[in-house]
Amino acid sequence: MPDLYVIILAGGASSRFWPLSGDAHPKYLLKPDGDHTLIESAWQRACLCTDPSRVIVVTGGAQAHLIREALPDLDASNLCVEPARRDTAAAIALGCKRVHALDAHADVLVLPADTLLEPAESLHDGVKLARSQPDYRDAIHVFGVNPARAEGGFGYIEPGEQLAEGVISVQGFTEKPGSVQAAKFAEMGYLWNIGCFLFSLQTFDRELHKHLPQHSSRLRPVTPDQPTEAEYEQLDAVSIDFGLIEKVDNLRAIKLDAAFDDIGTWDALIARLEKSGRTPQEAISISGQGNCAAGEATAVAVVGESNLLVVVSEGKVLVLKRGHGQDVKGVASRQDAKTPRR
Repeated sequence: MPDLYVIILAGGASSRFWPLSGDAHPKYLLKPDGDHTLIESAWQRACLCTDPSRVIVVTGGAQAHLIREALPDLDASNLCVEPARRDTAAAIALGCKRVHALDAHADVLVLPADTLLEPAESLHDGVKLARSQPDYRDAIHVFGVNPARAEGGFGYIEPGEQLAEGVISVQGFTEKPGSVQAAKFAEMGYLWNIGCFLFSLQTFDRELHKHLPQHSSRLRPVTPDQPTEAEYEQLDAVSIDFGLIEKVDNLRAIKLDAAFDDIGTWDALIARLEKSGRTPQEAISISGQGNCAAGEATAVAVVGESNLLVVVSEGKVLVLKRGHGQDVKGVASRQDAKTPRR
């Protein structure tokens, strides 16, 4: 069986955690259990699937030093730095070029740096199941779990026919359907899409050439040439899901027996901290309750309101009502629009 390489994607801007966002505060450095960062957990899952020497991390130049500090066991040559942020299709293709330089016949597992999946062994078990199928190298695989709640902000996999125990075909995808539709999806047997992919290099190269020719012309894994910074910056910013995965004919889903959370909002982070017994800093509450603080705030008082989160960072302040975490991304967009360009 071919060797398995793992690509960890670690280059997001984390706008839903404004003001603790941007390259200085990537989401993967959050500690939802109070002890371990999300990227440490991703590294653990990767190393359960393959040898640490075959784990590659793709990130941006502004975050490379953070990756080196967070993952001291990562081989220096396995840190791939993007010349510009061009979404996940480009990042994965760049990582696959690195894999091909090491092993032209490898299988590749892609996972995000900033999600939770428990137990950690569940991904290893799913990868083992996928690779046990006789024709697995001709397909691209996604991974899903049963929804734990009607979460309108997650992506969903519409299952097709069962191909083997725990292996199903894919009918389609829906991204962030809203809570009403999410409840219906859960009843219909849809799966949460956990954002992991498995494929052979040959299959990825074929599908990249077919569906993303611009990316293939600059980042095709089988070609040794590296794109220039200018060529990389000219790539369309497109996600791997929209640009390739949703268009693939031979697509399979592996159903994991696991709990998943993408920790995508302040609400989700606080809930995980509370679950682990590591509650955020409590705010002084007068005529209210359930208020807390985060960031650089040394003392926060809330009068006449309940269930607020106050975040202070570098002169920026967020006052968030619990339950409205999805709306914070809009704040980040408006703030960026007001920031003068240098």
